[in-house]
Amino acid sequence: MQKLLSLNVFLLALSALIFSDYKSVFKTFSIKENQSVIRKYSPQENSGIRQKLTSMTLREKIAQMIITNSFGYSLNENSEDYLRLKNLIVNEKIGGVIFFKGNSIQQAELTNKLQSLSEIPLLISADYERGTRMRLDDGSLFPNNMALGATRNPELAYKMGLMIAKECKAIGVHQNYAPVLDINNNSLNPIINVRSFGEDPELVSSMGLSFIKGLQDGKIIATAKHFPGHGDTDIDSHSDLPVLNFSKERLESLELVPFKNAVNAGVKSVMIAHLSIPVYEKNKNMPASLSANIVDQLLINEMKFNGLIVTDALNMSGVLKHFSTDEIALNCIYAGIDLILMPTTSNNKQGEVEFINAIENAVNNGQISEDRINKSVKKILDAKDWLNLEQNKYVDADKVSGIINSPEAADLSQKIADESVTLVKNNDNIIPFSNSQNQRCLIVSLNNGNEKANSDYFLQKFSDKNKFSEVSYYDLTGDVANVDEIISDSRNYDVIIIPIYAKVKIKTGTVGLPQTQIELINSLADNGKKTAVVSFGNPYLIQGFNRVDAYICAYADAETSINSVIDSFYGTIKFKGKLPVTINNEFKYGDGITNN
Repeated sequence: MQKLLSLNVFLLALSALIFSDYKSVFKTFSIKENQSVIRKYSPQENSGIRQKLTSMTLREKIAQMIITNSFGYSLNENSEDYLRLKNLIVNEKIGGVIFFKGNSIQQAELTNKLQSLSEIPLLISADYERGTRMRLDDGSLFPNNMALGATRNPELAYKMGLMIAKECKAIGVHQNYAPVLDINNNSLNPIINVRSFGEDPELVSSMGLSFIKGLQDGKIIATAKHFPGHGDTDIDSHSDLPVLNFSKERLESLELVPFKNAVNAGVKSVMIAHLSIPVYEKNKNMPASLSANIVDQLLINEMKFNGLIVTDALNMSGVLKHFSTDEIALNCIYAGIDLILMPTTSNNKQGEVEFINAIENAVNNGQISEDRINKSVKKILDAKDWLNLEQNKYVDADKVSGIINSPEAADLSQKIADESVTLVKNNDNIIPFSNSQNQRCLIVSLNNGNEKANSDYFLQKFSDKNKFSEVSYYDLTGDVANVDEIISDSRNYDVIIIPIYAKVKIKTGTVGLPQTQIELINSLADNGKKTAVVSFGNPYLIQGFNRVDAYICAYADAETSINSVIDSFYGTIKFKGKLPVTINNEFKYGDGITNN
């Protein structure tokens, strides 16, 4: 790895806490009528969109249940993807599109173009768990959900949901596949981790319901996911089918609590995970997303949910490896699914037409009743009516740049970050750094290799506020080859700061660090220097290097999280965050060294 000796040289080139009352069954929140999570909505049988049901063919009704996918960039009208979308919208009359990646203005323009092709307005969805820049090149970005959990402040969750709703509306997105209501109580979970609000069902419920209220007050459909709970597994359902071998008593007292509370409070949509849960579904390979026992019996009949039910993406191995295309399509209907997300064939090709064909044939053959299809389509049309899409299916692309990534959104993101940063360990009170003007500092940035880290921003901001006499750094990704060189060099410094960027990334199977990085941290900690580690992601990492002097959890590498950490180095802001998870016997849920 190349050492860059000088950092400076490098840089030159409405809601209050409303969810505090609990009942014993499911620990359900007691919410007064005037504090309900969403405004009540009663579908109108004679609404313009609902009336379309009577004139739709069977095939058109089935197509309303299909959500295809695309990127939110401008598409040449002769491009392969645009022609695919046009065919699905004009000829097959599908119900909606989910966008991945993209640019805000281009996505708004493409949405308008696609909406112009559709007789019934399209339901546009996206996956903005922590802001529109989670997918867009230019949206707002907030710290991960676990940072919200560390603040213990539901009002911030509400405001974040409301701000995301504002940006969704500007670009024409109607349904946000958020919030994550999974309880992350497994430190080895490779796909949820900081996407969860924490390990406690009451905390997850409090933050989740506030976020839902913000989204739905902003007239965006919120989606509670990943039902019945993806937190306690060490397998990524993008890669395989996780199995949760828990009792009903355990699930009802833990995993199901936030979902039960969200349903009672009025969440408009629930996403079903690709998980095997034997206590509810005896078929060994049947994921929850295709299980009538879990969707129809548990969610609809027992929990009384009557909103939209959407599968997790059907291009994931957790479902594809066990069923044929027709089996997946029909089991979606048998289970009680309303929105079939990204239908994919068993050979991993886009399968919208194949799914429509399979379901249509099953209805014509008497395997499925048309009333079953009507039930889902009524819910879909009611949702489009709630969104007032008949009058507002287009957006003003000229106004997008004035709404996306506003100063208000940046201020809110910074406030969340400032209140979330958690000081977990601080031997000899080395943080805030005192007498730094007489000390030399070495920064050793570590990235677990999943994707580009935000280390450049950290170095820039650290330089801007630096109070050390000299700063040098290493920027390392993946396995470290020059450990001995770094250890030898570190002896020339007084303070060693180790920012770690360990992110959740699909199909990697881990949010941990390569063993060579762990060994490097331990060697640096044993070198007799003041050693401080900052986790800009996975909070559980200290289990591998418990001998460091200080450990800070920021839960995200958003720019605002980095700002907060650097300000905390010098005491500009106070540590307020509390751990939303238990790391080990030494660092437990609720811990956090504060200096208010």
